[in-house]
Amino acid sequence: MKKLIAICCILTVAIAGSNALGAWTEVGDAGDLPGTAQVVTGSGTLDTIFGVMNDPDVDMYQIYVSDPAGFSAYATGFDPQLFLFDQSGLGVYGDDDSGGGLNALLPAGNTYSPTTPGIYYLAISEFNLDPFSAGGAIFSGYPAATPTGPGSGSPVSSWSGGTWHVGGDYTIELTGAKYIPAPGAILLGSIGVGLVGWLRRRRTL
Repeated sequence: MKKLIAICCILTVAIAGSNALGAWTEVGDAGDLPGTAQVVTGSGTLDTIFGVMNDPDVDMYQIYVSDPAGFSAYATGFDPQLFLFDQSGLGVYGDDDSGGGLNALLPAGNTYSPTTPGIYYLAISEFNLDPFSAGGAIFSGYPAATPTGPGSGSPVSSWSGGTWHVGGDYTIELTGAKYIPAPGAILLGSIGVGLVGWLRRRRTL
């Protein structure tokens, strides 16, 4: 029985994702809208995202914000913009150059910081490539962007602008975020727990 328990534990950890050490590397080209966003699956704290920006390009990631008050994102590597959207695709807050130089920063404890834990979409774009909804621009303001544009009441549906032709590698450093558990890991974990319980009950019969 000990061997079966050990096997279940090993398989559960394996399926939970190979990015369990806090870093995620973009797989292919992440999409630019919630329906095509790259889901950052794994287990544990999500500290860093590595990716490549094409021209023009927007990379969007689905992440889990576990500590809303402590959430922050800091992007470096070219001339990036950062935008956070909630699970419905509504704008939360954004930034262009608040991180110093050309770096973007979504600070912790901001007036527009997320207020509840859950699934969010984090997008990185080149300068001036901004999110729009059916109602128009979602954000206003510079360098800090607030969801007060005419399109702020509707989910992001497109991007417009971005004529500076930049691109290259980028790094996003995060606090207050976690991986989204892979469905297979959740299922296998449940099976493993159930199997261990069944073996224990058999042993007592």
